[in-house]
Amino acid sequence: MRDSSRSTDNFRWASLALAVLLKIGVAFGAEVDAGSATVLTFVEVRVEMRGHAANDLRQAANAAREHQASVGQTVVMQEIARPERFAVLEREPLARLTVDISDDLIAPPDRRLNQEFDEVPTASGPQLDTRANFYVIAHIDLAASDLSRVQKALYSLADSARRTDGNLGFESLQEINHPNHFNLISAWLGEAPFHSFAASTAAREFRQAIGPLLGSPYDERLFRRVN
Repeated sequence: MRDSSRSTDNFRWASLALAVLLKIGVAFGAEVDAGSATVLTFVEVRVEMRGHAANDLRQAANAAREHQASVGQTVVMQEIARPERFAVLEREPLARLTVDISDDLIAPPDRRLNQEFDEVPTASGPQLDTRANFYVIAHIDLAASDLSRVQKALYSLADSARRTDGNLGFESLQEINHPNHFNLISAWLGEAPFHSFAASTAAREFRQAIGPLLGSPYDERLFRRVN
């Protein structure tokens, strides 16, 4: 009985410790519960298998969407410059969408758990209009530990993008395991509205503000929607 009681106490303490660690965003890789996070997964397959991978990812996303509370919570995107690369955005992930294409992969999926980083809390539903076909994902690695220096710049960029003609959504996501990493996802009616915004004063001022704080090159990729 004493050993049983001790085991129960140890389990309770371990559960409490895990809950605290998850709350403050300590990295647990794939073992972190993704149910409460927005998951962004980058996938790269063999060039000759890109068509097969696109079809399987599309089918998996459509099947997952049938079980989700609202439409458009899973978005599969294919990189324009490198069509063998995909990005999968899941707001309510139910399962790993890359399981069926495991034989096509040339590297393990890069799965990133994110939380919203917005000036005004957004609704729990999808923020990207499903009419969009052109997407841009910018990954920003900031060397500065004090995020207050870039917070205003990120808020301003999101607001400016959402006010731009042709924009169908903008999400600012902060990685849970790496709080100095951000994934900015924007949806557009087409390529032209994005390039117009990229040349705007707001976008150029943002790049100037974060430039000295970058820990790695500014990584921006263009995508087409698959599903």
